[in-house]
Amino acid sequence: MRQAYAFFGTGEPMPKQNLSRRLTQLTNGGYLGAETLHRGNNRRVYWPIARQYPIARRTLAHDLTVAHLSINLLSAGNAPILIHNRELPTHIATERRMWTQDAAASTTTHQADGLLWQPNNAAVIVEVELSPKTPTRLNTILRSHADRLESANDPAAHLLYLTTRTVGQLIARVWHKNGHAADHPGRMQIIHAVDDTTLGILSRFAPIPIPA
Repeated sequence: MRQAYAFFGTGEPMPKQNLSRRLTQLTNGGYLGAETLHRGNNRRVYWPIARQYPIARRTLAHDLTVAHLSINLLSAGNAPILIHNRELPTHIATERRMWTQDAAASTTTHQADGLLWQPNNAAVIVEVELSPKTPTRLNTILRSHADRLESANDPAAHLLYLTTRTVGQLIARVWHKNGHAADHPGRMQIIHAVDDTTLGILSRFAPIPIPA
């Protein structure tokens, strides 16, 4: 929440005490609902009162991670660690990005966790993966993403996975084994951004190589 206020406000983090007062006022005023997620540090979750969030532990934990990482991506500017930034012309490289929900083109297209829109209106398909999927399911998802990268009717130009090291290495092997790395060189990136043990977000991200 502090990062969100910073991103959409002055750019400076709001003091925790001020944020606590703001959230209490919004909750007491009936604008926000609140619930405690009994995981890790028992963090409180807030949502617009008119759209109550279904409290489901695993889904909620995943969605919180997606929300946090989306703010990180929006604030990343032209960070050189991200491959999709390197194609941007210098004069727009630091311009503002936008995050939206993914809109599947058809019923057979896998809906990702979000789309990161670049200043040049190219979209990056973003997936946050906290646990391994079955081989069949992973093959289907990666094939769907590869088809989108190939399609002239889809704005997606890149695919970005933010995940644990173990899961990321698995995804890298499958992407290579199925021939997607050869078909779409430089379009897929996997980042170790989530701790394998705690599933918390790491303070420093590191790329996970995809076999050539």
